[in-house]
Formats: sequence, structure tokens, C-alpha cells
Amino acid sequence: MREESLLRSSLKNWSLNQLKSVQNGALFLDVEDAPPWLHSSPGGTVSFEHRNIKGLNRSILGSVTTSNFFSAQEDLSFKLEYVHPYLDGVYNSRNQTLRASCFNIRKLSPVFTGGPGVDEVPPIWVDRAGMKANITENFTRQSKFTYGIVMEEITTSDESSHISSNGQRVLPSGGISADGPPTTLSGTGIDRMAFLQANITRDNTKFVNGAIVGDRNVFQVDQGLGIGSKFPFFNRHQLTLTRFIQLKEVEEGAGKPPPPVLVLNGHYGGCVGDLPSYDAFTLGGPYSVRGYNMGELGASRNILELGAEIRIPVRNTHVYAFAEHGNDLGTSKDVKGNPTEVYRRMGCGSSYGVGVKLGLVRAEYAVDHNTGTGSVFFRFGERY
Repeated sequence: MREESLLRSSLKNWSLNQLKSVQNGALFLDVEDAPPWLHSSPGGTVSFEHRNIKGLNRSILGSVTTSNFFSAQEDLSFKLEYVHPYLDGVYNSRNQTLRASCFNIRKLSPVFTGGPGVDEVPPIWVDRAGMKANITENFTRQSKFTYGIVMEEITTSDESSHISSNGQRVLPSGGISADGPPTTLSGTGIDRMAFLQANITRDNTKFVNGAIVGDRNVFQVDQGLGIGSKFPFFNRHQLTLTRFIQLKEVEEGAGKPPPPVLVLNGHYGGCVGDLPSYDAFTLGGPYSVRGYNMGELGASRNILELGAEIRIPVRNTHVYAFAEHGNDLGTSKDVKGNPTEVYRRMGCGSSYGVGVKLGLVRAEYAVDHNTGTGSVFFRFGERY
């Protein structure tokens, strides 16, 4: 194969109101005498790939994202990654692959989110800038192990991009008070840290006429090194177990119907040692407990999430029903400033609902069991 380079951009234009809920938009060029719509807020993602360097399948990948290219310094995100496969030779079955990257990522923190009936909580943004290097190797065709180091600087800021050392609250008078829970370990709004990271995945899933069946287990550990602001030393660990149980034997082959599948999922997360609020485990959201906004149930030191979903094939897609529960195991109070209590969240919650898969989109109706109200959601990708 020969070397090749690719440059991609996604093109669109966002109004100021849309930017409050959409972080990835598109790119427009600034030209004189532009139409009025061009003067709102052009943003988006530009990505670059250079593949198969020197014919050795090495590659350089890069992307830049912003919601406003005219003021990109306010929320610019980027990632530049170098991928080097076959560290131990082309014919070694373990296929060690090195990935080294530098990054700057900006996301809205779900830790500073209000519970039911709470007026809108002023958002806190978390910027992470740093470097990461890891090696992935295959133990078997079903198991892989990734280990490496992360060094990053974390900055928390308000909606105006001013550094915020504390969360904010809306006062009865309509004013904003900045006396909420601390946003960083250092108390300054800026943290620096280095930690080791390891992840082992065992994936025994397969496709039966397009339906996933089998089991998947993922275990991840982040180990603080005591390097950085306030010398952070911690052990953060997560275990996810997922089972895709085939409920009916079917004949396999092209054009044959897929079987009904029962999905069972459990996720546990815990942290021992120093825990800044931006690394607290959050409950609620499309990949936690559906039917709630991200972080709506709480932020805690330990969490347990349980879920079940039954998928029934219908023509060229499937419909499904699900039930999920998330619990902070009583550890919300162990997060500095107790943001769960400050923003009046429950610390636990359940939901149930139904959905249909429409191509890449999941259309779902989910009932929030805490309030008994239901909502319709549209999500991309799979929950499990």
C-alpha cells in the first residue's frame, strides 16, 4: 500500500442559541460581503490523516474543533496522534501498537447539574490539555491490554471562559453566587497531574445474522503518581460486565432473521484517595441511566449501574424495552463540597422505556421513575 493523506471538514453554520446545546458544528470561510447568515457563529471540525508512513502502516491523525472559528481561542479543541503498529515485529501475534498524542479537550461538566425542580445551574466547562502515550497488545484474538501514562492540565471555567474555582448558584434575586463546591483539587481552578492508566478488555461477542451475542468485560484502572497540584495520589477503577444472551436458535445465513437478544449490563466505579470534582462518577444520561440528563442523579466517589434490555427483531431493524438503575452507594457526600446535595439531586434513580433502532439512531421513550414523567429521546450509536 502507498502513503496517502486525507483532509476532511464538516460544514455547517450555527446560531448563538444553537451553540448552547451543540458543540460540534462546521466550517465556513470568512469572506467579504458575506450573506447575513455567515455572521452568526461558524464552527466545526477539520481533520487530517496521513496513513501508511514509509509503507509500514504508521499514521498521523489530527483534528481541530471549535464552535466559532472567529473566536477559536475561547473553546478550541484539538488532538494530534501518532500510531505505530507492530512494535515487536510484523509476525508477532501480540501486535504491540504505540499511540502517542497531545490534546486539548473542552467539555461541559455533568457534575455541576441541577436535580428536578432546580433552576438552571450555571455551567462549568472542563478543559484538559496534555499528552498521552500508551501501548496496546493482544493476549488472544478476544483479549487486549492497554497501558500507558497521561500528563494533563485541567482548567475549569464559566460560560464566559473565566476561570472558576467554585461552582455557581442562581440566587432568588436572579444574581449568581460563586460559592458552590470546589471545581478543582488545588482550589484555584487549575490542576496539573500525571497518572498511569491501564485497560484490559475481553470481548467474546459475535454477530448472528446482524445481532450481537456473547459477552464483553472491561476493567480500567487509573493510578495517580503524586505528581502535580496538591500531589494527587489516587486509585480510580471501573469494571463493566455485559452479556448478550441469544433467546432463540436461528438458522444463520444471508437474509436470515436475527434472533431476539436479552442484554444484561453491570457497571461499578470507585475511587480511593484524592478525587477532584471533575473526575467524580456521574449518574444519569444516555450511557448511564436513560430518561435523565447527564449528571442529573448525582456525582459520587463510587457508583453502581445495572441495566437490562430485550431486543426483538422487526423486519430490517429491532424494537426493544429496557430498565436501568443507578446508585451512588451513599458516597456523594465524599466528593468535595457535595455537589449532589448542593444542587438537590437524588443520588439514585431508575428508569424504564421502549425504543426502536432507525439506522444509526435510537428513538426512545423513557420514564423517569423518580418523578413518574416520560420523555422522547433520539440518540446515536448503541447503549451497550
